[in-house]
Amino acid sequence: MKRLPFFFLVLVCLVPGVALAGGAAEGGSATRSSYLAQRGTIVPPEEIIIDSYLASIDYRYPIPTSSTFGVYLYSGNRQLSAEGQEEVIQIGIQGGKTEFDRLPPMNLAFVIDRSGSMADADKLDWVKDSFDIFINQVRDVDYVSLVAFDNVAEVVFPSTRMNSASNRKKFRYAVHSMRPRGSTNIREGLTLGCLEVMKNLNREYTNRVMFLSDGCDTCGNTHRDILEVARRFCADGVTISTIGVGSSFDLELMFEMADVGGGSSRFISDREEMEATFGSELDRMVVPIAKNLEMTLEFLVDVDVLDTWGYENRRAGNLVRYFLPTLHHGDYETILAQIYVHPQRYTGEMELARFSVRYEDVNGNRYESGPHVLSANFVEIPSPVAGFSDGRILESGTILHFAKNLKSIGELYYRKRTPANLEQALSLSLITKKELVNARLRLESNIFDDKIEIVDRYIGVLGKELALAEEKIRELGGDTEIAPPAPARPIQKQFKYLCREISLDLQGKKQSVVALSGFSSQGGSSRTLVEEITDLAFAEISRIPTVILVEQNNFRYVLEKKGFNPSDLTDKLNAIEVGKLLGADYIMTGTVMEMSHSVIVFSRLLDVESGEVESAAQVIVAKL
Repeated sequence: MKRLPFFFLVLVCLVPGVALAGGAAEGGSATRSSYLAQRGTIVPPEEIIIDSYLASIDYRYPIPTSSTFGVYLYSGNRQLSAEGQEEVIQIGIQGGKTEFDRLPPMNLAFVIDRSGSMADADKLDWVKDSFDIFINQVRDVDYVSLVAFDNVAEVVFPSTRMNSASNRKKFRYAVHSMRPRGSTNIREGLTLGCLEVMKNLNREYTNRVMFLSDGCDTCGNTHRDILEVARRFCADGVTISTIGVGSSFDLELMFEMADVGGGSSRFISDREEMEATFGSELDRMVVPIAKNLEMTLEFLVDVDVLDTWGYENRRAGNLVRYFLPTLHHGDYETILAQIYVHPQRYTGEMELARFSVRYEDVNGNRYESGPHVLSANFVEIPSPVAGFSDGRILESGTILHFAKNLKSIGELYYRKRTPANLEQALSLSLITKKELVNARLRLESNIFDDKIEIVDRYIGVLGKELALAEEKIRELGGDTEIAPPAPARPIQKQFKYLCREISLDLQGKKQSVVALSGFSSQGGSSRTLVEEITDLAFAEISRIPTVILVEQNNFRYVLEKKGFNPSDLTDKLNAIEVGKLLGADYIMTGTVMEMSHSVIVFSRLLDVESGEVESAAQVIVAKL
């Protein structure tokens, strides 16, 4: 049987997963790519690490209250075609959180690059300002040291317990005494930082080196030499986290140092991010809560695992094994798996996959979590809805496709700048922008804004290299209409599938009060069509036995009281405000948009309390 097209993976350019992932590689490649693109640079393909893009987004997994970490499974759609289709599975791991004062004591060494390049863009000043924040939250029980390096390394502040105002004052003075100079000797700086931690090594403490640099080693040290230092001290109990700043640091080395050093890696692009890293988010880079996580994803129906991202993995048939060295306090980790689900003999709800974790706590005790089960509803129709309906996978799937397309654009651009390659790169940039704009519309989320800005810059760079007029470049970049991907069916029939997709989410919950707004029109859609779709929505949702629908008279009364029209509820904040006034658990809103060549109908289910988009299904049909 022919496989159905995968809407968000229109252009298949599969890239193998790498060992670095999740919070361990958070933002390293993704934030740096944004930094480069905003300066008019097409990012080289080797700098696009897809796992890092996925890890750079906080998907807002629930915070566990009674366990070390929580495990959550999602599928791109709750309805799958029994005829067979591609799908994306997302697994979220969310570390538990406690008050900072209750965290284990820390033994930290900050190793700071003070080479001449740190004077650029006042990067060393970012560090100094950030340490002013850090020293105000460090506790009396914590040990802190500071090592600065250029072509040589020196201990600026020896490992000291921060149990007095005098010690804190001396640390602050040491930080502000640093001046940029010289070249970059990464190996010597790392070694001296690890030795400072070793002075007060204690298994009851978090023993960590925080290594920050904006450049490459210029003193003849090889990657092998530097990684051997990280590996040796990690075996002795000193772990290493790395922070890259600017555009010239050795991305591969910083990732590998954190990997073999048992820590995390991050790229910082501005002063605010630096302050958060050394302030409110310090625990996410420093404090481990679980180690040596061995994770198993098993599919319970016949599937092909097309690719997977997130961690080092091994695949064997329907089984995928992943490994994560360390999960940090309050951290979030993400796994994605792209699969092809083979045709099924039966319809209805089935268990699709299960996920289990074996791990050690910080004292080496072994535990297990799971199995955690993911189910799906199989139906006798092809392509029930267009794209992902689960809110989290709509985010992650869009980011996945964005990263893969950036990599492909970079390959086309740097391979050989022929007109054909440049045209193909421009075409891929335009497709990427349409998908980003569509996802932003459905989720009303600003997480896609900087990605859209990157693609706009790509369109401008490529358009100029193709000698296109400015007006033509603006025209191309302004076209955000996505072509209909679904088989030709009447819009009314397709809308029934949309309602069922969203209602499956509601069916899995306890009894809930749902406020259902009428659909609004954009682009001059037929009033008759909008009213017909609104009636269909009421009919489908009212069939769910666990749903209590808000009376329409009450709904209209609240709208009038607030001075809102149904179209105002396309704004998520307005919709949530109305939902709260109605005492609803969820509010379902919808829009019918008539485009140049198609009609888009999409609907969102909002959790009134959390403000999160639970699901956001859509159908797209060609205009007749």
